[in-house]
Amino acid sequence: MATSVDSEHSTGNSEEGEQSDDSGQEYPPSPVHEVKVVDGYDVFHGSPNDRKRIALVVDYSEFPGPKRFKQNIEIKDVVTEHVLPFLPAKSLFRFRAVSKEWDELITSPFFIHQQSHHFRDISGLFCQLPGDAPFFMSLNGDAYGVPSPSLSFLPEPVTVRTSCNGLLCCQSCNGENTYYICNPATREWRALPKSNLYHGPEPALALAFEPSVLNFAAHYQLICAFSLTDHPVICFEIFSSRSSSWRLADTECCELNASKLNGDGLFMKGVAFWETSAGDILAFDLNEEQYGILSLPLGSGPHGALVEMHGELCYILPHRKGHEYNLDIYGDMDMNLKHSISLDGDFFREFTEKMRALACVNSDVVIVDIGGILIAYDVKAGKAEVLRSGTRTDDGYMRYLPYVNSLVHVH
Repeated sequence: MATSVDSEHSTGNSEEGEQSDDSGQEYPPSPVHEVKVVDGYDVFHGSPNDRKRIALVVDYSEFPGPKRFKQNIEIKDVVTEHVLPFLPAKSLFRFRAVSKEWDELITSPFFIHQQSHHFRDISGLFCQLPGDAPFFMSLNGDAYGVPSPSLSFLPEPVTVRTSCNGLLCCQSCNGENTYYICNPATREWRALPKSNLYHGPEPALALAFEPSVLNFAAHYQLICAFSLTDHPVICFEIFSSRSSSWRLADTECCELNASKLNGDGLFMKGVAFWETSAGDILAFDLNEEQYGILSLPLGSGPHGALVEMHGELCYILPHRKGHEYNLDIYGDMDMNLKHSISLDGDFFREFTEKMRALACVNSDVVIVDIGGILIAYDVKAGKAEVLRSGTRTDDGYMRYLPYVNSLVHVH
């Protein structure tokens, strides 16, 4: 650290560094004082009577600190660091053809980890009728897509069961407990080892995958809730990709009587949630391996849906009031009514069938099914868009799974 003396304090003529006062008496040049900055104050290591104004010259290279910004940063560096990790997989596959450098970047494990952590938008729905092959319905055909919508890259026909942050869990159609974890965007897949116990023909599943900075290896878990016997006791068997094995949780749920778990679970913030036929929610904390029972609002059933909205667990319950459709949104642990949205536009007046809630896309768009026609309704803008004009014969049996167009690697 260096210092320099301000020449404005010399009031007389000075030569070769000598100074003089008004009396004309000359003094030898003052020594250069070392200056240290302590909590914002200057501390002098000289005589207290020797008051000289000094300019502090700091060489910042001596101090460790955050990365300095480049003076001549190029636009391609901005794009690769601050744009590409936030794009969906379909767009990134196109950009691999830009250059060899981009191809190596996009296929690198570190970039794949970045993209799976940053890109979380729901990109579409995997749909499947019983007995049919699945298909993918993109919310934006130009941006989102998968190379094999029917999952033909898997070794056998499957039923899509549950999804989480870019990973999809499927079950074999032969009645055995053969589970596959795959990423349809990359066509990577893995068959899980056989479970220790028989889960029945269609157990309740919840796939748990939380992208994070520390989860570089993209570890995931599959939670299976099932009954061992005819008695109303629900057990939880968990597969961990970290150990590549199943384990039976010590916790058993005996409070649901004869009610069954409807459909597959929603996993968020470390907890799996399943809707029951008795109008309750079974919650299972994956870290603590403890369960809890929450109450659903009156009127809940096959037309409602457990969703995540703005980081909270919510339940969307559509109903028809007169000639209008309404979306009631319940939230909090008590499932209190938070919003009631009237769909009174001309768009919905042509429909008379029951409305079924399917999913919530990025907290503001609700996907509903009216007689096989899929509609995306923007809650904030109050606008509706037809996603798929299907047949009106599925009678609510179509399975819909939200999917994130991620590059996440399947180990």
